[in-house]
Amino acid sequence: MIISVLFSFIALAILLFMQGKNPFETYKMMFRWAFFNPIGLQGTLVKFVPLSIIGLGLLVAFKMKIWNIGGEGQYHLGAIGATFIALFLFPNLNPYLLIPLILLAGAVMGGIWGAIPGLLKAYLGADEIVATLMLNYIGILFMEYLVYGPWKDPHGYSFPMTATFAENARFSILWGKVHFGIILPFILAFIVWYIFEKTVFGYEMKVIGDNKDAARYAGMNVKRNIVYIMIISGLFAGFAGAVQMVGIQYRLQPNFSPGYGYTAIIVAWLSRLNPFGVVVVAFLMGGLFVGCEILQILMKLPISITYIFQGMLFIFILLGEVYIKYKI
Repeated sequence: MIISVLFSFIALAILLFMQGKNPFETYKMMFRWAFFNPIGLQGTLVKFVPLSIIGLGLLVAFKMKIWNIGGEGQYHLGAIGATFIALFLFPNLNPYLLIPLILLAGAVMGGIWGAIPGLLKAYLGADEIVATLMLNYIGILFMEYLVYGPWKDPHGYSFPMTATFAENARFSILWGKVHFGIILPFILAFIVWYIFEKTVFGYEMKVIGDNKDAARYAGMNVKRNIVYIMIISGLFAGFAGAVQMVGIQYRLQPNFSPGYGYTAIIVAWLSRLNPFGVVVVAFLMGGLFVGCEILQILMKLPISITYIFQGMLFIFILLGEVYIKYKI
Protein backbone atom coordinates (compact mmCIF):
# COMPACT_ATOMS: atom_id res chain seq x y z
CA MET A 1 0.00 0.00 0.00
CA ILE A 2 2.85 2.39 0.80
CA ILE A 3 4.35 1.72 -2.62
CA SER A 4 0.95 2.41 -4.26
CA VAL A 5 0.74 5.77 -2.49
CA LEU A 6 4.33 6.58 -3.44
CA PHE A 7 3.70 5.85 -7.12
CA SER A 8 0.57 8.01 -6.99
CA PHE A 9 2.56 10.96 -5.67
CA ILE A 10 5.22 10.42 -8.35
CA ALA A 11 2.56 10.35 -11.10
CA LEU A 12 0.97 13.51 -9.72
CA ALA A 13 4.39 15.17 -9.54
CA ILE A 14 4.84 14.52 -13.26
CA LEU A 15 1.48 16.18 -13.99
CA LEU A 16 2.40 19.17 -11.82
CA PHE A 17 5.77 19.49 -13.55
CA MET A 18 4.03 19.46 -16.95
CA GLN A 19 1.96 22.44 -15.77
CA GLY A 20 5.08 24.35 -14.82
CA LYS A 21 4.70 23.80 -11.06
CA ASN A 22 7.42 22.70 -8.67
CA PRO A 23 6.14 19.38 -7.24
CA PHE A 24 8.15 19.68 -4.02
CA GLU A 25 6.90 23.19 -3.29
CA THR A 26 3.37 22.11 -4.19
CA TYR A 27 3.41 19.15 -1.82
CA LYS A 28 4.99 21.27 0.90
CA MET A 29 2.20 23.84 0.57
CA MET A 30 -0.48 21.13 0.58
CA PHE A 31 0.68 19.43 3.76
CA ARG A 32 1.53 22.62 5.60
CA TRP A 33 -1.95 24.05 4.98
CA ALA A 34 -3.88 20.82 5.60
CA PHE A 35 -2.17 19.75 8.82
CA PHE A 36 -0.34 22.71 10.38
CA ASN A 37 -2.50 25.74 9.60
CA PRO A 38 -5.38 26.12 12.13
CA ILE A 39 -7.98 26.91 9.46
CA GLY A 40 -6.73 24.15 7.17
CA LEU A 41 -6.63 21.64 10.03
CA GLN A 42 -10.24 22.46 10.87
CA GLY A 43 -11.19 21.68 7.28
CA THR A 44 -9.24 18.42 7.43
CA LEU A 45 -11.03 17.33 10.59
CA VAL A 46 -14.42 18.28 9.16
CA LYS A 47 -13.82 16.09 6.09
CA PHE A 48 -12.31 13.35 8.22
CA VAL A 49 -15.65 12.67 9.94
CA PRO A 50 -17.79 11.55 6.95
CA LEU A 51 -14.85 9.84 5.22
CA SER A 52 -14.08 7.71 8.27
CA ILE A 53 -17.69 6.79 9.06
CA ILE A 54 -18.52 5.80 5.47
CA GLY A 55 -15.16 4.04 5.21
CA LEU A 56 -15.97 1.94 8.28
CA GLY A 57 -19.29 0.95 6.73
CA LEU A 58 -17.62 -0.09 3.49
CA LEU A 59 -15.00 -2.02 5.45
CA VAL A 60 -17.77 -4.08 7.03
CA ALA A 61 -19.04 -5.13 3.60
CA PHE A 62 -15.58 -5.61 2.09
CA LYS A 63 -14.61 -7.95 4.95
CA MET A 64 -17.29 -10.30 3.67
CA LYS A 65 -16.19 -9.81 0.05
CA ILE A 66 -19.39 -7.85 -0.67
CA TRP A 67 -18.44 -4.90 -2.84
CA ASN A 68 -20.65 -2.05 -1.74
CA ILE A 69 -19.93 0.86 -4.09
CA GLY A 70 -23.10 2.62 -2.94
CA GLY A 71 -21.75 4.69 -0.07
CA GLU A 72 -22.48 7.93 -1.92
CA GLY A 73 -26.15 7.13 -2.45
CA GLN A 74 -26.57 5.82 1.09
CA TYR A 75 -24.89 8.99 2.39
CA HIS A 76 -27.42 11.12 0.48
CA LEU A 77 -30.36 9.07 1.77
CA GLY A 78 -29.08 9.57 5.31
CA ALA A 79 -29.02 13.31 4.74
CA ILE A 80 -32.58 13.16 3.41
CA GLY A 81 -33.78 11.25 6.48
CA ALA A 82 -32.04 13.72 8.79
CA THR A 83 -33.60 16.69 7.01
CA PHE A 84 -37.08 15.20 7.20
CA ILE A 85 -36.86 14.80 10.99
CA ALA A 86 -35.18 18.17 11.60
CA LEU A 87 -37.43 20.33 9.43
CA PHE A 88 -40.75 18.57 9.05
CA LEU A 89 -41.43 15.96 11.73
CA PHE A 90 -40.05 17.25 15.06
CA PRO A 91 -38.62 20.74 14.42
CA ASN A 92 -39.32 22.00 17.95
CA LEU A 93 -38.20 18.96 19.93
CA ASN A 94 -35.64 19.22 22.73
CA PRO A 95 -32.13 18.92 21.18
CA TYR A 96 -31.20 16.02 23.48
CA LEU A 97 -34.04 14.06 21.89
CA LEU A 98 -34.04 15.60 18.43
CA ILE A 99 -30.39 15.07 17.48
CA PRO A 100 -30.39 11.32 18.35
CA LEU A 101 -33.62 10.97 16.34
CA ILE A 102 -32.03 12.76 13.39
CA LEU A 103 -29.00 10.47 13.51
CA LEU A 104 -31.22 7.40 13.84
CA ALA A 105 -33.35 8.47 10.88
CA GLY A 106 -30.26 9.00 8.74
CA ALA A 107 -28.88 5.59 9.67
CA VAL A 108 -32.21 3.87 8.96
CA MET A 109 -32.52 5.52 5.55
CA GLY A 110 -28.99 4.47 4.65
CA GLY A 111 -29.69 0.95 5.89
CA ILE A 112 -32.82 0.69 3.75
CA TRP A 113 -30.86 1.88 0.72
CA GLY A 114 -28.21 -0.73 1.47
CA ALA A 115 -30.80 -3.47 1.95
CA ILE A 116 -32.07 -3.14 -1.63
CA PRO A 117 -28.87 -4.37 -3.37
CA GLY A 118 -28.37 -6.83 -0.52
CA LEU A 119 -31.71 -8.48 -1.24
CA LEU A 120 -31.08 -8.39 -4.99
CA LYS A 121 -27.74 -10.13 -4.57
CA ALA A 122 -28.83 -12.66 -1.97
CA TYR A 123 -32.05 -13.84 -3.61
CA LEU A 124 -31.72 -12.92 -7.29
CA GLY A 125 -27.98 -13.22 -7.78
CA ALA A 126 -27.64 -9.60 -8.94
CA ASP A 127 -24.19 -8.04 -9.08
CA GLU A 128 -23.89 -5.77 -6.04
CA ILE A 129 -21.38 -3.47 -7.75
CA VAL A 130 -23.83 -2.60 -10.52
CA ALA A 131 -26.82 -2.43 -8.16
CA THR A 132 -25.15 -0.13 -5.62
CA LEU A 133 -23.67 2.07 -8.32
CA MET A 134 -27.05 2.57 -9.99
CA LEU A 135 -28.68 3.32 -6.64
CA ASN A 136 -26.12 6.09 -6.13
CA TYR A 137 -27.58 7.98 -9.07
CA ILE A 138 -31.14 7.35 -7.94
CA GLY A 139 -30.37 8.59 -4.43
CA ILE A 140 -28.64 11.75 -5.64
CA LEU A 141 -31.41 12.53 -8.13
CA PHE A 142 -34.06 11.94 -5.48
CA MET A 143 -32.31 14.45 -3.24
CA GLU A 144 -32.21 16.97 -6.09
CA TYR A 145 -35.91 16.43 -6.77
CA LEU A 146 -36.67 17.29 -3.14
CA VAL A 147 -34.58 20.48 -3.00
CA TYR A 148 -35.81 21.70 -6.39
CA GLY A 149 -39.39 20.73 -5.57
CA PRO A 150 -41.41 20.03 -2.41
CA TRP A 151 -38.64 20.80 0.11
CA LYS A 152 -37.37 23.96 -1.56
CA ASP A 153 -37.11 26.89 0.85
CA PRO A 154 -39.66 29.54 -0.23
CA HIS A 155 -37.41 32.17 1.34
CA GLY A 156 -34.26 30.90 -0.35
CA TYR A 157 -34.21 33.37 -3.28
CA SER A 158 -35.06 30.54 -5.71
CA PHE A 159 -31.90 28.58 -4.83
CA PRO A 160 -32.41 24.79 -4.72
CA MET A 161 -32.07 24.16 -1.00
CA THR A 162 -34.16 23.48 2.07
CA ALA A 163 -34.68 25.81 5.01
CA THR A 164 -31.87 25.95 7.57
CA PHE A 165 -31.88 23.62 10.57
CA ALA A 166 -32.76 25.36 13.85
CA GLU A 167 -30.22 25.56 16.66
CA ASN A 168 -31.83 22.60 18.44
CA ALA A 169 -30.94 20.39 15.44
CA ARG A 170 -27.22 21.15 15.40
CA PHE A 171 -24.17 19.63 17.03
CA SER A 172 -22.19 21.70 19.51
CA ILE A 173 -19.11 23.35 18.01
CA LEU A 174 -15.82 22.45 19.68
CA TRP A 175 -13.28 24.47 17.68
CA GLY A 176 -13.91 26.65 14.65
CA LYS A 177 -15.79 24.34 12.27
CA VAL A 178 -14.99 21.19 14.25
CA HIS A 179 -18.16 19.82 15.84
CA PHE A 180 -19.06 17.24 18.45
CA GLY A 181 -19.26 14.53 15.78
CA ILE A 182 -15.46 14.38 15.69
CA ILE A 183 -15.54 11.75 18.44
CA LEU A 184 -17.90 9.41 16.59
CA PRO A 185 -15.38 7.80 14.18
CA PHE A 186 -13.25 6.62 17.11
CA ILE A 187 -16.24 5.09 18.88
CA LEU A 188 -17.47 3.42 15.70
CA ALA A 189 -14.00 2.08 14.85
CA PHE A 190 -13.85 0.35 18.22
CA ILE A 191 -17.35 -1.08 17.72
CA VAL A 192 -16.43 -2.47 14.29
CA TRP A 193 -13.20 -3.96 15.66
CA TYR A 194 -15.10 -5.56 18.55
CA ILE A 195 -17.75 -7.05 16.25
CA PHE A 196 -15.21 -8.72 13.97
CA GLU A 197 -12.79 -9.83 16.67
CA LYS A 198 -15.02 -10.70 19.61
CA THR A 199 -18.46 -11.76 18.34
CA VAL A 200 -19.90 -14.82 16.61
CA PHE A 201 -21.55 -12.59 14.02
CA GLY A 202 -18.20 -11.06 13.07
CA TYR A 203 -16.62 -14.50 12.85
CA GLU A 204 -19.38 -15.67 10.52
CA MET A 205 -18.86 -12.63 8.31
CA LYS A 206 -15.17 -13.43 7.91
CA VAL A 207 -15.85 -17.11 7.23
CA ILE A 208 -18.44 -16.26 4.58
CA GLY A 209 -16.00 -13.81 3.01
CA ASP A 210 -13.26 -16.42 2.87
CA ASN A 211 -15.37 -19.32 1.57
CA LYS A 212 -19.13 -19.15 1.06
CA ASP A 213 -19.42 -22.88 0.32
CA ALA A 214 -17.65 -23.80 3.55
CA ALA A 215 -19.89 -21.38 5.43
CA ARG A 216 -23.01 -23.04 4.00
CA TYR A 217 -21.63 -26.48 4.89
CA ALA A 218 -21.10 -25.23 8.46
CA GLY A 219 -24.76 -24.23 8.65
CA MET A 220 -24.40 -20.48 8.23
CA ASN A 221 -27.22 -18.65 6.46
CA VAL A 222 -25.22 -16.92 3.73
CA LYS A 223 -28.15 -15.18 2.03
CA ARG A 224 -29.46 -13.69 5.25
CA ASN A 225 -26.01 -12.50 6.26
CA ILE A 226 -25.46 -10.84 2.88
CA VAL A 227 -28.59 -8.77 3.50
CA TYR A 228 -27.55 -8.02 7.08
CA ILE A 229 -24.08 -6.87 6.09
CA MET A 230 -25.42 -4.57 3.37
CA ILE A 231 -27.89 -3.07 5.83
CA ILE A 232 -25.10 -2.44 8.34
CA SER A 233 -22.85 -0.96 5.66
CA GLY A 234 -25.67 1.34 4.57
CA LEU A 235 -26.40 2.28 8.19
CA PHE A 236 -22.90 3.71 8.53
CA ALA A 237 -23.10 5.75 5.33
CA GLY A 238 -26.57 7.05 6.19
CA PHE A 239 -25.38 7.90 9.69
CA ALA A 240 -22.51 9.87 8.14
CA GLY A 241 -25.01 11.83 6.04
CA ALA A 242 -27.02 12.71 9.14
CA VAL A 243 -23.87 13.72 11.05
CA GLN A 244 -22.91 16.01 8.19
CA MET A 245 -26.34 17.65 8.28
CA VAL A 246 -26.31 18.42 12.01
CA GLY A 247 -22.61 19.18 12.13
CA ILE A 248 -21.77 21.24 9.04
CA GLN A 249 -24.45 21.64 6.41
CA TYR A 250 -27.57 22.54 8.43
CA ARG A 251 -29.60 22.27 5.21
CA LEU A 252 -30.00 19.94 2.25
CA GLN A 253 -28.73 21.23 -1.09
CA PRO A 254 -27.17 19.87 -4.30
CA ASN A 255 -23.48 18.99 -4.33
CA PHE A 256 -23.17 18.96 -0.55
CA SER A 257 -20.90 15.95 -0.97
CA PRO A 258 -17.60 16.23 -2.87
CA GLY A 259 -17.76 12.48 -3.46
CA TYR A 260 -17.19 11.24 0.10
CA GLY A 261 -18.86 7.92 -0.70
CA TYR A 262 -16.40 7.20 -3.50
CA THR A 263 -13.33 8.47 -1.67
CA ALA A 264 -14.27 6.25 1.28
CA ILE A 265 -13.68 3.22 -0.97
CA ILE A 266 -10.03 4.27 -1.22
CA VAL A 267 -9.97 4.92 2.53
CA ALA A 268 -11.19 1.39 3.27
CA TRP A 269 -8.68 -0.23 0.91
CA LEU A 270 -5.70 1.83 2.06
CA SER A 271 -6.51 0.84 5.64
CA ARG A 272 -6.11 -2.83 4.69
CA LEU A 273 -9.63 -3.29 6.09
CA ASN A 274 -8.48 -2.34 9.58
CA PRO A 275 -11.04 -0.17 11.43
CA PHE A 276 -8.39 1.84 13.25
CA GLY A 277 -6.50 2.17 9.98
CA VAL A 278 -9.64 3.70 8.45
CA VAL A 279 -9.49 6.50 11.04
CA VAL A 280 -5.87 7.29 10.16
CA VAL A 281 -6.33 7.11 6.38
CA ALA A 282 -9.54 9.18 6.50
CA PHE A 283 -7.64 11.93 8.32
CA LEU A 284 -4.93 11.91 5.64
CA MET A 285 -7.47 11.88 2.80
CA GLY A 286 -9.31 14.76 4.43
CA GLY A 287 -6.02 16.62 4.40
CA LEU A 288 -5.60 15.81 0.71
CA PHE A 289 -8.97 17.42 -0.04
CA VAL A 290 -8.07 20.54 1.92
CA GLY A 291 -4.55 20.71 0.49
CA CYS A 292 -5.84 20.56 -3.07
CA GLU A 293 -8.39 23.26 -2.30
CA ILE A 294 -5.63 25.67 -1.27
CA LEU A 295 -3.67 24.78 -4.42
CA GLN A 296 -6.70 25.85 -6.43
CA ILE A 297 -6.58 29.26 -4.72
CA LEU A 298 -2.86 29.94 -4.45
CA MET A 299 -1.43 28.10 -7.45
CA LYS A 300 -4.42 28.36 -9.81
CA LEU A 301 -4.64 24.60 -10.16
CA PRO A 302 -8.04 23.04 -10.96
CA ILE A 303 -9.87 21.27 -8.13
CA SER A 304 -9.99 18.25 -10.45
CA ILE A 305 -6.39 17.61 -9.38
CA THR A 306 -7.89 16.03 -6.24
CA TYR A 307 -9.93 13.55 -8.24
CA ILE A 308 -7.03 12.83 -10.60
CA PHE A 309 -4.89 11.93 -7.60
CA GLN A 310 -7.65 9.76 -6.12
CA GLY A 311 -8.06 7.97 -9.45
CA MET A 312 -4.33 7.30 -9.72
CA LEU A 313 -4.26 6.13 -6.12
CA PHE A 314 -7.08 3.67 -6.76
CA ILE A 315 -5.42 2.36 -9.92
CA PHE A 316 -2.10 1.79 -8.16
CA ILE A 317 -3.87 0.08 -5.25
CA LEU A 318 -5.56 -2.31 -7.70
CA LEU A 319 -2.28 -2.95 -9.49
CA GLY A 320 -0.67 -3.69 -6.14
CA GLU A 321 -3.42 -6.15 -5.26
CA VAL A 322 -3.03 -7.90 -8.63
CA TYR A 323 0.73 -8.09 -8.12
CA ILE A 324 0.35 -9.62 -4.65
CA LYS A 325 -2.41 -12.05 -5.64
CA TYR A 326 -0.87 -13.39 -8.84
CA LYS A 327 2.82 -12.97 -7.90
CA ILE A 328 3.51 -11.09 -11.13
